Amino acid sequence: MMSCKKFLAEYSQTDVTPKSTGDFAEILYSDGYPDSRTLLQPWMVFLDDDAESYNGPIIDNTKFMPGGGAIFQWQPDYIVRTAAAGNTTSLNSWGTYYHLLLGTNVVLQYLDNAIGTQEEKDLYKGEAYTLRAFYHFMLVNIYAKPYNDSTTTPDKSPGVPIRVSANLSDNFLSRNTVQEVYEQITKDLDNAIALLDKQKKNREVYRISHTAAHLLASRVYLYMEKWDKAIEHADKVLLYHPQLMDLNTWGGVPNPEEKPLVGQYNLETIWCYGRPEEQSDLPYAIAYEISHDLVKTFADNDLRKQIGIYETPEFMKEFLAADFGQAKYVGENSSAKMRLPNSWRSAEAYLNRAEAYIQQYRTKGNAGAAAQALNSLNTLRASRTDRASFTPWELKPADQLLQMCRDERRRELFREEAHRWFDLRRYGMPAIRHVYRPDRNSVQIFRLPARDPQYVMPIPDEVLTRNPVLVQNPLFSGTRLPE
Repeated sequence: MMSCKKFLAEYSQTDVTPKSTGDFAEILYSDGYPDSRTLLQPWMVFLDDDAESYNGPIIDNTKFMPGGGAIFQWQPDYIVRTAAAGNTTSLNSWGTYYHLLLGTNVVLQYLDNAIGTQEEKDLYKGEAYTLRAFYHFMLVNIYAKPYNDSTTTPDKSPGVPIRVSANLSDNFLSRNTVQEVYEQITKDLDNAIALLDKQKKNREVYRISHTAAHLLASRVYLYMEKWDKAIEHADKVLLYHPQLMDLNTWGGVPNPEEKPLVGQYNLETIWCYGRPEEQSDLPYAIAYEISHDLVKTFADNDLRKQIGIYETPEFMKEFLAADFGQAKYVGENSSAKMRLPNSWRSAEAYLNRAEAYIQQYRTKGNAGAAAQALNSLNTLRASRTDRASFTPWELKPADQLLQMCRDERRRELFREEAHRWFDLRRYGMPAIRHVYRPDRNSVQIFRLPARDPQYVMPIPDEVLTRNPVLVQNPLFSGTRLPE
C-alpha cells in the first residue's frame, strides 16, 4: 500500500522556503545588504558645502546642469523638478531603506527556528541587527531633525516609523519620535555587539563584523552626544583594527584604481558596500564636483589634497568642466579594485574618539581628555601629511581644538557616505552657500540659511500617497531664488 498524498500536494515551482541558516544567510546578503546595484542616496552629494557647479563646453546643450540643479539649490520640490529635468537617479531613499529593512527583519524574525548551529545563528543575527540599526540611523538623519537639535528635545521631535517586523499588515505606520528611533538603534546595536563579540570572527570586508558594529555604535553615540560611549566603542574598533594607510607611500598622485583611498582593497576598510555612483552619479561627475571651499581647507603638505583631489589644467577645460575633481571614486567599469567602494574605515574611529574627548575637555576642563584627543588626531594626521614637514598639533583652547577636529573630519571624510551633511546638521545647521553656473557666462549664489527647513528632507510624495498617516516635514515656501 502507498499514498500519493505528497505527490499530489501543490507546491511552488519558483518559491523557496528557507529552512537552514545558510538559506537565511543568503536572504540577508541578497535582500538585507545593499549590493553592487543598490543606490541609497546618490542625490545627497549635491547638498553640502563640499559641492559646487561648473560649466564649460562639455556641458553645452546637455541636461547635466539642470539635472542636479533643483537639489543643488535646495528647492523644496526637488524630486519633481529633478525628474522633469530628465534625471532618473534614485530619489526615494525612504523606499530604498525600508525595502532593505524588510530583508533584515525576515532574518531576525525567523532565523531562530532554522536548521543550523547556534554559532551561525548568532553571526547572521548580529549582522542583521547592525544593518537594521544602520538603516534606521540613515533614515532618521535624512528625514528628521538631528538628535541634538537645540530648539526641541528628541522625545518631541518627529522621527521616522520604526520597522522591526517582517509581517504584512493593513495598519499604516506613523512616525516615531527621534528619541524612540535612536533607542531602537542603540538596542539593536547592543544585541548585535553581544552576538558578534561572542566570536570576534575576522570577516570579509563586505560582511558586517564585530568591529563594524562597534564603529557604527561610536558614530551613533557621537551624534547623541554621549561622549563616554562614543569613546568606549571607538576604542574597541581601534583595538582590533587600528590600521591607517600611510599616504607617504602612495606616490603623491591620484591613482584610485591601483591605490584606492576607499573600498574593498584599502587596508583601513572595516566594511564596504554599494557602488561608485553613490558619490559620483551623473550629473554630479560632469557638471558638479568638489568645491573651492573644500579645497581651501587643505594645507599644501596635506597628501590627501595631492592624492585625493586633482586640479584640471587649462588645456583640459574643453573636456572637463570642473576646476577640481575627487579621486576617491571612479566609474563602475573600472578595475575590480573599486568594487564596493563605500567604506566604514578605521580613520573615522580616530575622529570619533578625538571629538568625544574634546567635548569632555570643553565640558569638564579635563586636560587628560585633551591629550587623548590630540593623540588620536596626530596619529591620523601623521599618516596623511608629508613626513618631511609634519608638525604635531599642540594643546589649544577647547573651542579652537574642536574646530580643528571638525575641519580634519571634513578633509578626511569628504565625499564618503553622507558624513558632511549629517555633520553640518549636528553642528547646529549653519548657513552655507552654493555657487551655481547655469551657463558659461553666469554665476548665481544660492544660500541655505541657518536652520533652514531643507536641512530636513521632505518625505517623497509617493510615500505619503501610500501611507496617509505620515505627516510631511515643514517645507521652504515657494521657489528658492539666487541672491
